[in-house]
Amino acid sequence: MPNYSTLERLQMKVLDKAVSLVMAAPAQRAVYDQFTMTVVNTVDLAPYVRRITFRADEFAGHTLTGADEYFGLLMPPAGAAAVTMPSEDRINVRQAIRRMPEDQRPDLRWYTIRKLRAADAEIDVDFILHGDAGPGTRWASRAEPGQVVGFRAGNATYQPAQAGPRLVAADETALPALSAILEAHQDTDIHAFVEVPDDGYRLPIDCDRQVTWLVRGDEAPGSRLLPAIADADTADLGYAWLCGESAIATGLRRHLVRERGVDRRRIMFSGYWKVGAARE
Repeated sequence: MPNYSTLERLQMKVLDKAVSLVMAAPAQRAVYDQFTMTVVNTVDLAPYVRRITFRADEFAGHTLTGADEYFGLLMPPAGAAAVTMPSEDRINVRQAIRRMPEDQRPDLRWYTIRKLRAADAEIDVDFILHGDAGPGTRWASRAEPGQVVGFRAGNATYQPAQAGPRLVAADETALPALSAILEAHQDTDIHAFVEVPDDGYRLPIDCDRQVTWLVRGDEAPGSRLLPAIADADTADLGYAWLCGESAIATGLRRHLVRERGVDRRRIMFSGYWKVGAARE
């Protein structure tokens, strides 16, 4: 078990407390497992969506903290043949990576565990592809069985305990997480909205409820999603999960808090990417 420092544990407790005052706090782990995993299969689910299956013995004992649990994918830096894992004795994996020699520092990006099959010691991960716009999509576009990368455990953000109707809204980058939430919570009153650039990102979701799909074409991210939620019936909303491009997440949260009077502590929001910055 990693021997996290007292200072790091204290810093994480302070951060968790601060987060809980302004938003619906995500789940937390006591220990963030870290190990390597091997690509065993790839399949294209849609023109811009690739599912990659990874295997590692550690997945046989892995448990999820929630439906949309994310993890850190550690990839070899440019020019390196293999991934070098950072120290396990730091809660903050980014700090651990910064302490590594520059030529060994892995690229780190965060993805949703779409499916965990503990009996097979495997996970499925759906990657939204954007060409070479960032290290994650660049790696996933070229991934082949046999390649070895790193896994760093994370947390789930969607919290099922809140009472009342729910709203989940996402752009294409948060579609895997939204899909996992809808499939895991079939009996919950959830209103779901997804905005995508075109139908090449649209995926079937195994759930019984209606999903509102919005195609923005060449318009800016959020151009269809923000007005759709503004027009939606969100009376008595008990919880909202808002993820995707940064302006979408913050804009939707601002609307719900200021215009609809939703308690900010009942809203989970996260900017997965930002216009003008490197994509995942």
